[in-house]
Amino acid sequence: MRNIAYLTGLCFALACSSCNRDRLYYAMEEQGFVRLNVNWQPTQLNPNGMSVYVFDHENGKAIGKCQISSDPNTMDIALPVGKFDLLVINNTEEELATLNFTGTTNLATFKACLAAKEKPLYSNLLSKAEGTTRNTYLTECDILASALTRNVEITPQDIHYFKEKPAAGTHEISRTVEVSPERLTELIDIEIKVTNITSAAGAPRTHLTAMREGVNMETTLKYGNSITHEFVLNNKRIDPDNYKVGTISKKLVAFGPEKVNNKCINNHLLIMNFILINGETHTITLNVKDLIKTSHDRTQSVHKIQAEITLPEAIGNGDGVFNPDIEEWEEIETELPI
Repeated sequence: MRNIAYLTGLCFALACSSCNRDRLYYAMEEQGFVRLNVNWQPTQLNPNGMSVYVFDHENGKAIGKCQISSDPNTMDIALPVGKFDLLVINNTEEELATLNFTGTTNLATFKACLAAKEKPLYSNLLSKAEGTTRNTYLTECDILASALTRNVEITPQDIHYFKEKPAAGTHEISRTVEVSPERLTELIDIEIKVTNITSAAGAPRTHLTAMREGVNMETTLKYGNSITHEFVLNNKRIDPDNYKVGTISKKLVAFGPEKVNNKCINNHLLIMNFILINGETHTITLNVKDLIKTSHDRTQSVHKIQAEITLPEAIGNGDGVFNPDIEEWEEIETELPI
């Protein structure tokens, strides 16, 4: 009888003190959200979007696939509990078509390198650098900029639980990270003063040898020296005082030359293949190793190459300007003082 009374009293106490449990909505996977705010102003770029690679901070292994946003300035990234390194790159791998991204499964092995062609595009540019086999890449690479943010942490306290099921796409921000990418590619600025420029039927196909192949995305260190850039010196500016003298130029994006103590350590050949107005081919090769002067324009490293050459005088009695392999000039107008 005493036990019955005890049980009755216990049930009554439980009924009177029953808790009113809050309704919580539990997601299928516990995760916090990091908001990336990206400032592209230092790079002077307006990308179409951005790509973000996530790596485990302890072992460098990639977490999931590359995440892409069409908004270049803001992106929210879902992360589980842990510490992570975030690598931001302008645009997408598809848009950076002249680059190959390799070793993306680990931050330490992640590299961007030129998608080099094995053969020159133009049949009249078959030069190779001092007997060694060189990869050849046409013109230039896409501009590459990145920012690496380390040790972004999500703790159990950063996981937000909703009392009611949230609307699709709704989430709470656990961390906000501000990043400012920098350019990894460099600019090569070539200016060649040409005497007897009237002998040239058009812009010369040109090679610049022994340029660097790519960059390590973790350390931002450039590597290699096997790339031969292939392009056309098609910007022409005539000397206002002498119509036979002109300057031909080209600016191209590259990973630059290998330097130690601001000095080039490899021979860099600038090979210009002119077709004259009489139909003859005239090739000029310059070793520009000691002519490369490097500076920084607050956005990127700039490698300036300036040289002077003289073409033989020629009379237009050949196929000259009718040769289909000849690139036309892009004239640069110079304002004369009045």
